Amino acid sequence: MKRLGLLLVCFAALAMTSCDALSSASSSNSVAKAAGQTCGSAVQGLFRTYKNTGTVDLTNSTNINNALALATAYTNLKNNRGDANYRQAFTSGLIASSAGLITSANASAFVDRLLATSGLANLNMQNISQSVSTAASIVNLIQMFN
Repeated sequence: MKRLGLLLVCFAALAMTSCDALSSASSSNSVAKAAGQTCGSAVQGLFRTYKNTGTVDLTNSTNINNALALATAYTNLKNNRGDANYRQAFTSGLIASSAGLITSANASAFVDRLLATSGLANLNMQNISQSVSTAASIVNLIQMFN
């Protein structure tokens, strides 16, 4: 009887640990998907501006907000680079929110290109309007859709 009780306690502890791990993974995936959705919307907005004007003006408040959202998504993606589940959920969010600009066919190439982008790492509200290299990096990133 004691063995059965001990076995049940061990089983319950294992079940609770597994549920906690699944809950954490699910939470992480929803955060990654939300980051991807924010990134997809920002890229779509920056691309629309680029198509209309031929440049990315980082003195325009809409472009500043989109560039900062893109920089935040870049940082989060880079921090989770080795997590395949994060990348998959992030990519799913990208596809869902980019208004057809990022598709399942080009999403992986976009994520790889985003991770290779150099001008987004230290972007913040204080330095964005002076950052010519950031604008060049963003233009280089969104030119893949031309």
